[in-house]
Amino acid sequence: MLSNQKLTYKLLFICFFTPFFQAFSQETTVRKIQNLNASDKVAYFNLEKGTPVNEADTAQTGWDISFQHTGIIIQNLAEGQVIANTSFDKVIAAPAAGYKKGKQAIPWGSGNGWYTYNMDTHIINPIEGKIILIHTATGKYFKLVIDSYYKDGADGSSGYYSFRYAGINPEK
Repeated sequence: MLSNQKLTYKLLFICFFTPFFQAFSQETTVRKIQNLNASDKVAYFNLEKGTPVNEADTAQTGWDISFQHTGIIIQNLAEGQVIANTSFDKVIAAPAAGYKKGKQAIPWGSGNGWYTYNMDTHIINPIEGKIILIHTATGKYFKLVIDSYYKDGADGSSGYYSFRYAGINPEK
């Protein structure tokens, strides 16, 4: 049984140090975004808030990643990279190196970045095992995987991104 003095010390420790531990930890809840429309305009997205950003509000609201057709661009003050041969669940920490800024962060073209294009069927498919990592301008790290490029799945209109993402901590 704990004495009152030991219990008091433990409670003080928890109350005092919890804010410090939280500062070094990011939310790891997986968020799912369905049908973000990038078919006819640039779709801006704020990862921390989990919301799309109107083009007119990008300067005031802030955005981390944008989508247009098959192109994905990281905000100029942020960094990103694509890692391969893994799964969303296996990425538990953000690598310390390998990031590029802005437009150079996510490679473009079939087989180069996040997707392949089938010339026979004209279908765009996410490449299994490719995960996008983003280091935002505010210092947060996120992992992101594209699940679909078509509205409501494979038979829908193109340019509608469905993806999952979550905050992760940097490697130590």
